[in-house]
Amino acid sequence: MWSSATDGVLLREARRYPEAFRELYLRHERLVLTYVASKVAEPELAADLTAETFAIALLQHAKFRDQGQSAVAWLLGIARLAILRNVNRRRVELRGLRRLGIEAMAYSDASLERVEALIDAERTGEHLLTLFESLPEAQKEAIRAHVLRDEPYDSLASRLGCTEQTLRQRVSRGLSRLRSAIQEIPS
Repeated sequence: MWSSATDGVLLREARRYPEAFRELYLRHERLVLTYVASKVAEPELAADLTAETFAIALLQHAKFRDQGQSAVAWLLGIARLAILRNVNRRRVELRGLRRLGIEAMAYSDASLERVEALIDAERTGEHLLTLFESLPEAQKEAIRAHVLRDEPYDSLASRLGCTEQTLRQRVSRGLSRLRSAIQEIPS
């Protein structure tokens, strides 16, 4: 019953029907875990933050803006915030340990660089999201469909009522603007 439901329906019904949330979890858990694991060094922490992401999604299901699309971007946004909260918690813990004169478990230079890279990526991601939202609607839809959902140009052009060449131009121009913006971000 739930396998054909949209993510929005699953989220709306999750509080009353645990099977709906189970379907949402099974549908997106691997992607969320992969994303989180790419940002944190410890596998156990990645599993904990993934679980936290879905717990928050269940509690805040009403905040999902259902437009018939996948909840992946929303879930990854929750995961991103969970990762950043974890980084901030760790900073507070380290400050407290230093005040007490207790030696904290040492992080390697590589793990500190990873945290710094995460913070830089967060800033870059926010900038790109703002830029993406400023693109013309036709370019945004073309990029969402072809790049993010991997829809082929021919069927997408037919669905959007334009030529394949026009669609390719929309994708190319939108990605070109995003690429230019990335190059302008100070390192």
